[in-house]
Amino acid sequence: MAKQIKRSKVNRSYDGLDREEKTAGLMALRVFVVMVIIVFIVGTAALFAYNFQKAAENPPAEGVEPQSDSDDAYYQIYDTDVSGELIAYVGEFYPVSENVEPKLSELENGVRVNSLMTESLKRMFAAAAKDGVRLEVLRGYMTHAECEAQFRELTLSFEDAGETAASAQKKAAAIFPPAKRNEYRSGMLVKLSDMESDSFEVTQAYKWLYKNGVNYGFINRYTDDKKDITGMNGDLTVYRFVGTENARKMRSFGMCLEEYYDYCQAR
Repeated sequence: MAKQIKRSKVNRSYDGLDREEKTAGLMALRVFVVMVIIVFIVGTAALFAYNFQKAAENPPAEGVEPQSDSDDAYYQIYDTDVSGELIAYVGEFYPVSENVEPKLSELENGVRVNSLMTESLKRMFAAAAKDGVRLEVLRGYMTHAECEAQFRELTLSFEDAGETAASAQKKAAAIFPPAKRNEYRSGMLVKLSDMESDSFEVTQAYKWLYKNGVNYGFINRYTDDKKDITGMNGDLTVYRFVGTENARKMRSFGMCLEEYYDYCQAR
């Protein structure tokens, strides 16, 4: 009888140890699960923060479409000293001297453009022609005197329509600025036309340029939605050469040249 009691106590002792071991194992498992959950939460939060920061640095443009096709891009390589010239713009706060004349190339129709864009322009025109789109450069580089003459003529047309001298100058400047603020002086601006139609905005040429122009480094320089920044009325026929990489970034960020220039300067 004493042996049975002793054996019963031993069994209960073992049962207690088993329960303690099971409890300890269960606690360890719970701690492990909690740690896994914490690591997952922290990792997810870190990834979200990283993606949020990248999105803030490279904000997508709202309503910008269609995106360019990478296979059709033409990247022209420039020296470091020249690359800054691709985004240096002419405007109210960045006037151009009367005697400045960039290195120019003459196109087949006699229009002169900045030599930095010549190869890209030719390739873009060739690609457009392959797609059945015939483009023409109506205007390129203009001298100081030519810009002043055009500005005066436009100003007078507004005065003849009944505008005051001040109002006429303001309206003219929003279409074609005086020479010191006119980007045609840089030779980096071109006015394009579809050889088949006078209504450029409804042509296949405009649609083609909107989709593919950035692949060759060209952006629509003045748009209505950026008028408060550029100070210029929107004009779907005026394109600025900035290089393929810059053009694609501007499209992605939804920036005009003024905004993109400030963005690059701040980096």
